[in-house]
Amino acid sequence: MATIAAGVTDACPEHRRAALPLGTKFAHGTGAMANGSLIYLRSLLLLFYSQVVGLEAWMVSLALGIVIACDAIWDPAIGHFSDTLRSRWGRRHTLMFAAPIPAALLCVALWNPPIGLSSQMTFAWLLASALLLNLSFSFFEVPANALTPELAPGYHVRTNLVAWRWVLGTAGAMITAFMGLGWFLSPEAGAVGQLVREGYGKLSIAAALLMLGAMLINAFGTRRYRGTLYEPPKASGGLRGSLREAVETLRNRNMAVAVIAGALAGIGFGIRTVLEAYIATFIWGLPASALLLTTVAGFVATPIGAIVGAMLSRRYGKKAACMGLFFVGTILTNMPLLLRLSGAFFANGDPLLLPTLIAFAFVSAVFYYGGFVLVSSMIADIVEDAQAKTGRRSEGLITSADQFIQKIITAMGTVLGGALLTFIAFPRKALPGQVPAETLAALGWTFLVLVTTLSFLSIAVWKFYRIDREGHEARLSALDVPEVRSVA
Repeated sequence: MATIAAGVTDACPEHRRAALPLGTKFAHGTGAMANGSLIYLRSLLLLFYSQVVGLEAWMVSLALGIVIACDAIWDPAIGHFSDTLRSRWGRRHTLMFAAPIPAALLCVALWNPPIGLSSQMTFAWLLASALLLNLSFSFFEVPANALTPELAPGYHVRTNLVAWRWVLGTAGAMITAFMGLGWFLSPEAGAVGQLVREGYGKLSIAAALLMLGAMLINAFGTRRYRGTLYEPPKASGGLRGSLREAVETLRNRNMAVAVIAGALAGIGFGIRTVLEAYIATFIWGLPASALLLTTVAGFVATPIGAIVGAMLSRRYGKKAACMGLFFVGTILTNMPLLLRLSGAFFANGDPLLLPTLIAFAFVSAVFYYGGFVLVSSMIADIVEDAQAKTGRRSEGLITSADQFIQKIITAMGTVLGGALLTFIAFPRKALPGQVPAETLAALGWTFLVLVTTLSFLSIAVWKFYRIDREGHEARLSALDVPEVRSVA
């Protein structure tokens, strides 16, 4: 290591000062808008299919759990396929151009189940359309994510590019939230907006068009780098050899830390994803317009969080900064619900309730998004750590394999969320103010204890991550990898 580290100081200064063009950062970041839009839509699936369509909550959660579990299996496979693909369009862009149109069409299908179907047929429609949507979208998202460490190998440059994707990805979610809560899901004739069926179909069409445009901008905006990116050698050894290479790549200490931390966070994320809409609608009693304000507050905090995360990373390193950001963010994001359940928070209808919820949503999001940016950058740093040991660049496999356990566990969390609603006998097609107080208390306390405990355990695991700036830059120098890709 001393020999490798010594080479860092001999690196060409001009080589290290290179920077990606603004247009490249924007184009690559814009692709994440599609993911942000889809993530926001997914957060409404349980509410839509159980409270609007009328499917049992446990059936919806079971379908979503199956989808996430399958997603977790094919993501690493697609990542490894992308890593080893040899094509004149490039190993990433061949897949990125094939996926957008099918994904957009399937998004519309998911949110427009035929009226009058039996429960079994509705379950089948949900399961099939969600499976096919996630599969087609993975053929874009996995190679697009893999471009990040390829375009920006440098320790801090990579964090900057990741921040672009987080900020624009959040913009995609915010735009979709505006279209939904501010327009298509607005109240009709006094009805609760987010419980009106027709609005979801219109929202899905608008979101599909947004996703389609974002994916194509990413693909076209980065295709000029095809000739400068790593080209894999011709495959040898068949399927068995390919699997052996994948296992060798993933036998990495830092990868194990990322997977375990992600697994713990994934259970909490799954529970949070399916229950947050319930908490906002039934515990806080928020109409669509108010829910939009709290949602947007979190979105607006994203660029600030990205800046805060980058600043703290330069001062304390990525690991220490992300752990601190997540710790504070976890406390802040759960504080209002803890206070309400303890009887020390504003009652529904109090004029201070909504402004306070907005303030907590904004400040906690600054910390959370700062942590998310750094974690994404830390996982990308594993690429060169693995390359130094195996001699292969496996961005697609590494960035997607981290999601494998996360998604499997998130599926469990999603199923647990629906099972919890069934266990506490949460009524179907309920309206705010009509759910018994003891049912709401059971929902709130269970949610709070589970997601907070899992968040703190996940933060603790990151303590064992071992990649820092000095080691990363030493590897870049030894592997002769430029900090930033450039096009002649």
